[in-house]
Amino acid sequence: MRAQHEITVRVVSPEEADHGVAEFWLGDELFGFTRLTDGELLLSIEPRNDGAAVLVNAHSLAGALAQAKAILESY
Repeated sequence: MRAQHEITVRVVSPEEADHGVAEFWLGDELFGFTRLTDGELLLSIEPRNDGAAVLVNAHSLAGALAQAKAILESY
């Protein structure tokens, strides 16, 4: 199993942005999302439907988190 590099960040609405929700996608699969809890931006990683581990390139994830933060702050 190879780590995935292409992460797409989506914020679907201003209301979701108010709650700190940004979605993280690998291809057509949602693998995680952010949310605000007690003023902290947290990342929740979702388990895969087939039970396999989600492998994500750490450098790509760091970039995606920075992108999500910037998008959320722009709302």
